[in-house]
Amino acid sequence: MWKTVFLKEMTDSLRDRKTLLLTVLIPLLTMLGLVFFYESMIADPGDKTYTVAINEKLPSDMNDMIKEVKNLKLETFDDPQQAVKDGEANAYLEMPKDAGDMLQHQTSFAIKVHGYPTDDDSVIAVQMLQSLLEQYQNQVVEKRLAQDQIKSSVIHPFEVQSVDVQEGEDGDGENGVTTMLLSILLPMILVTSVISGALPAALDIVAGEKDRKSIEALFLTPASRLQLLIGKWLAVSMFGILSGIVAISMLLLSTLLFTEKLKQALNFGDQVWSIIGVMLAALIIFSFMVSMIELLLSVVSSSVKEAQSYMSMIITLGVIPMFFTMRAGATQLDTYYFAIPFLNIHALCKQLMFGIVDPMSIALTLGSSALTVMILFVIVRSLFMKEKWMLAK
Repeated sequence: MWKTVFLKEMTDSLRDRKTLLLTVLIPLLTMLGLVFFYESMIADPGDKTYTVAINEKLPSDMNDMIKEVKNLKLETFDDPQQAVKDGEANAYLEMPKDAGDMLQHQTSFAIKVHGYPTDDDSVIAVQMLQSLLEQYQNQVVEKRLAQDQIKSSVIHPFEVQSVDVQEGEDGDGENGVTTMLLSILLPMILVTSVISGALPAALDIVAGEKDRKSIEALFLTPASRLQLLIGKWLAVSMFGILSGIVAISMLLLSTLLFTEKLKQALNFGDQVWSIIGVMLAALIIFSFMVSMIELLLSVVSSSVKEAQSYMSMIITLGVIPMFFTMRAGATQLDTYYFAIPFLNIHALCKQLMFGIVDPMSIALTLGSSALTVMILFVIVRSLFMKEKWMLAK
């Protein structure tokens, strides 16, 4: 009998355009927007040119060094600082008029690089100039040391190199950054898509029945209240699962098809099917848990409007754990991360994105979520059996 209830609720919900909108269209558009946003954050400057304003002639060797950088273009302005303010230049390189003579006479002087810290292009231009000036300074020092027949190792006794322990000595550090971004984005998308996808059905399936005063007629059918509850719960869960699958699929497809940097983080090698299987299992059990919470709120609400006010806190409950796992390393997540509902899905997804398939973490995540589902089911079943909560007021 619960199968009949399940099919009825699925059919009724699919007729509602709002359900399809929240289950398919919104996750799809959200994925595309977020993927392009994150890609733009880590994209290389490429062929973009940044204008550097000057008002004095630079020393010839410094001028040649800057001109060799294809992304920087020197341009003379009467008022360089105003040019930066007006957006005509991205940065202003301020030097003393007699900088060349001061270098020859080994006189120290200050070089100022002006820019806007709130403008991304200006920040990039300033950083590029600072890096070039540091290289130029090292060249000047080496020349002076060579003139005095002093080895450069006297003032540079050692070189500090940073090595990514995950990538190895020849690895690309950018891959770690893209993996970190996706490890934050993926669980957030999974959680919000499941919650929003199941929400319309959960609102209508109990609170909506109360509003329409059709819940009494439903109780007169041959199906028992337990069968009604199971059928409704599975219907709500199915929409959460479908929404999650659509969102994650669109995230992965858009990343693979439309990005260059982000897709580097999706190279899982031989573990790809294990990761997909674990992700699917976590998505299903999480959908069961979320749908049961939404059903609980729908049961205790006397109307759809009241239920909507309660449902908003579920989104918050799903997003807050992101801030706890954001700064923690994938190998530094303690056991309790995987034992707390909502927090565990964020922690597990982070490990999976870094290619870590830990049986203990998986078992704790799925087990704690399953235990939560059982506890919630007992509570909702108890309320579902009482007219105080189920009959329209």
